[in-house]
Amino acid sequence: MRDFQRRLCFVAGRDFASYWDFDKFCAQEYRLFWSCFLDWSMLPCDGASHPVCQGEDCENAVFFPDLRLNYAECLLRGPPDQPVLTACHSSDPATGSSLTRGELRARVARLAAALRRFGIQPGDRVAAIARNNAEVIVVALAAAAVGAVLANCTPEMGAFAMQERLAPLAPRLVFANLQPMTWDRCEPMAERVADLLAGLPGVEALVALDDGALPDRTGIPLHRLATLMQEDAEAWHDWPRLPFNHPLCILFSSGTTGRPKCIQHGAGGTLIEHLKEHRLHCDLGPGDRLFFQTSCGWMMWNWQLSALAAGAEILVHDGPLESPARFWEIVASHRVTVFGTNPAYLQHCEASGLEPGRSHDLAGLRLMLSTGSVLRPRQYDWVRRAVKPVPLHSISGGTDIIGCFVLGNPLLPVHAGESPCRSLGLDVRALPEPGAADRRSGELVCANPFPSRPLGFFGEPDGVRFHESYYAANPGFWTHGDLVEHTAQGGWKVLGRSDSLLKIRGIRVGPGEIYAILESIVEIAEAMAVAQEDEEEPGGQRLVLLVVLQPGLRLDQALDKRIRAELARRGAAHLVPGRILQVGALPLTLSGKRSEAAARDAVNNRPVRNRDALRNPECLAPIAAAARRATRPAQASGGTVAPLPAASMAARLTALCERILDLPELAPTDNLLELGADSLRMLSLLLAVEQSFGLSLSMSALAAAPTIAGLLAQLQDRPPAPALAAPNAPRIRPATAADVEPLCRFLAEGFGRADMPPERWRRLFEHGWSDGSESGGMLLLAGETIVGFIGTVRARHPLRGGARLCNLSSWYVHPDYRGWGIALLVAALGEEDRSWTSFTPSTLSQQAFAALDFRRLDTGRLFLPPLAHPGTLAARGLRIDCAPEVVRSLLDPAARQVFDDHAPFGCLQMVARDAAEQAYLVFKRRRQPLPGRLGRLPVLLPYSELLYCSAPSVLARHLERIKLTVLTRQRTLGLVVDARLWAAPPRGLGMSNHAVFRSASLDASAVDKLYSELVLLPV
Repeated sequence: MRDFQRRLCFVAGRDFASYWDFDKFCAQEYRLFWSCFLDWSMLPCDGASHPVCQGEDCENAVFFPDLRLNYAECLLRGPPDQPVLTACHSSDPATGSSLTRGELRARVARLAAALRRFGIQPGDRVAAIARNNAEVIVVALAAAAVGAVLANCTPEMGAFAMQERLAPLAPRLVFANLQPMTWDRCEPMAERVADLLAGLPGVEALVALDDGALPDRTGIPLHRLATLMQEDAEAWHDWPRLPFNHPLCILFSSGTTGRPKCIQHGAGGTLIEHLKEHRLHCDLGPGDRLFFQTSCGWMMWNWQLSALAAGAEILVHDGPLESPARFWEIVASHRVTVFGTNPAYLQHCEASGLEPGRSHDLAGLRLMLSTGSVLRPRQYDWVRRAVKPVPLHSISGGTDIIGCFVLGNPLLPVHAGESPCRSLGLDVRALPEPGAADRRSGELVCANPFPSRPLGFFGEPDGVRFHESYYAANPGFWTHGDLVEHTAQGGWKVLGRSDSLLKIRGIRVGPGEIYAILESIVEIAEAMAVAQEDEEEPGGQRLVLLVVLQPGLRLDQALDKRIRAELARRGAAHLVPGRILQVGALPLTLSGKRSEAAARDAVNNRPVRNRDALRNPECLAPIAAAARRATRPAQASGGTVAPLPAASMAARLTALCERILDLPELAPTDNLLELGADSLRMLSLLLAVEQSFGLSLSMSALAAAPTIAGLLAQLQDRPPAPALAAPNAPRIRPATAADVEPLCRFLAEGFGRADMPPERWRRLFEHGWSDGSESGGMLLLAGETIVGFIGTVRARHPLRGGARLCNLSSWYVHPDYRGWGIALLVAALGEEDRSWTSFTPSTLSQQAFAALDFRRLDTGRLFLPPLAHPGTLAARGLRIDCAPEVVRSLLDPAARQVFDDHAPFGCLQMVARDAAEQAYLVFKRRRQPLPGRLGRLPVLLPYSELLYCSAPSVLARHLERIKLTVLTRQRTLGLVVDARLWAAPPRGLGMSNHAVFRSASLDASAVDKLYSELVLLPV
């Protein structure tokens, strides 16, 4: 890596202050980066290396259009006596057979010559159904040598699954292992190959990779690889150099969500991306031995194969994992320097009590790689403790790009749970949801062209499906389908698949957040969250958590409650599952990736699509059975309002709580908030209690004692006992002046907005609108540490009937205490004589407000662009005053107080008057993300929002003139107004609006937006 950095510094004529400056330059100047890397790597090639890339569009750009190379030649160059390939068999993994570069090159040349004799031409497709052995590597390199396009299927697949993948390709030649092995889990290999050939009419011959027999029914010529290997290698005279973007191989998507996609990859793009990842990010070179736990049907097999171009030796293993220690035996016996595996294997080793560092000689091991699923922080700790303190790099990319988007780096430290960096030359980003407060997390996208982008889907020349798969969601960006977080250290956390996002009760639920929390529960070996359809649930779905427990454990009532409490405490109520089901295993694809789609079908008692694409389809029936057994608790009979004995009341109330809150086997003192009961369910519970018992309870009473015993005490009209809480249960109190500094730091860190450092949050407390007797908000404290806050900004001007508004703002609770958010809100609403507003509630906050009788404030907001209302320009006699001293002089004493209070905060205050009347107006300049999918772009739309208008009729008569004055002075693109200002609103673009209010004396028409967070903060 350092050597290449020096080369690029020289070529670019500049130095880099840090690795991150270097990385940024490589992504921005990607043409220079790839040109320099091509020269530095000294790949054998012909033609011109310029242009480096034609086109700027990520979807259509073409790299090195005038360059030619041969993939096999690039991998096989080098000293002929250097060991390059060792093949281990399950029967004797410690020894294996090895080939030097010269021996491998000779075998490839012999088979390439045979392919020529078969008439195989560049672009012809050939297929391999092969075990992970040396023979299939010879096949792959020989096919690449002649320009054929190889497609692999694993021997674990059934005939139908293989046929579904290979039939669209119409291969001319098939290579296959036919010899049965004791570990084969389905019908004999030869039978499946024969069934496959019956569905591939274009196949001209079969080449057997071993001595197994083929059933006679195929009628297809059979050749033996061993026989072809006896041909004279001299028949192969050259290594024809083909265009850089000539197709090399076709990989298949998993097929668990539909028909597998046939993803065609180019030779040059695959090679140069792999070489960059191997030499720069993994520091692979001569003397290294790379062993990756893979099958030849997974992209990591192709990735490992390309390591030959870096001068490394590769090691392959054929056979099952007969014991957790098997791969460590291979690493030790063969002095492996770089070992690649997956989180599931590491977890299996940990659960088995292995300590490979003690039981095996791992002196040669210098680097470990992990991919396939999310690597949890505790697995880093286990590797450091039980294996060896070597770097553990979590690498992530996929079949789609046959490479990595995020991976490791020999120059950077490893932080548990993170990939150290993004792949050099690729502008990888986390694209957040529109309007999301967290700008570090979002959809993984690549914003610039990159060489290993697929050539397309085979057989789809129009590219429509390819575009829909990767570019339609975010035009101009490759969208990969992963959720990621770009951390403060510069690393990347893969949070899970974005297509596995759930929507429970209207809230988006990322399973990755659930899995991260469950890491702390050692009894859980694996977990998977899926949605189960249920018409009785709000939104029609409930969250189901499938758990595989450590050997010998059972999901009892105590563990069930602990899981729920931990998810509620460290996450939020919407992360608490409606059902927790213990299962024996989770469904995996043939490449070892978890299949949420298959589990979702099983939980919903639907036929599982493409079960042939699964490694362990036998796990689906037990999952479906567990889901059927977990029926909803029987509904308690209702309608009785006559007094009941205490025992009967307790039984009925318990049944109601278990049914409404979806919590099994509740004890009288269980804290319902800590078990994840959200505000919507709490509201449903109160309504059900009123219907069943004829008695009304308040949400604040429930928040004060959120237990069955507490509710029962209130129903029996006696003081409720407080909820039993953990010793570190939080407490609530009003904020004081002494809290301002730590509060500002807490809010800055919690909301995580770059434009809101702690000093900007001070406005929330130092606005000068208070006489000093008001707290400014309520705190949630764990000990003396602030873990939650909700701000209260009280208006100084009375509204209709003397009502006074209080604006609720900046409601944030630390993830570990989110179950207490509703109690914090209830405490803030303690003043009975106030009317309340919240102008920027989140989705979760809206549900809590609705549970406490808040109503939508507006029917909607309107965006009014300039010159959209020219008819109002005909109205005459308007005078507009914006000079502060003039405006203030025209106001009565009450309005003058409003003017003085808002003057320090950048509001535009004006008086507009005509012959009929005068209007006092207050505007605030705000910014908002672009609408729709464009909202993912880091661009904010400036607009002016009307906070107050004393005479809407004046604004209606002179709308265009007032609007143009405001837009000119505030340099904005449009005016946003509340539609409720007019009986017949003007034409405009509708904008989303979630503002809510609660008042016993006001309707929506009387509520303004003065004295609020809209004035104080850039929300």
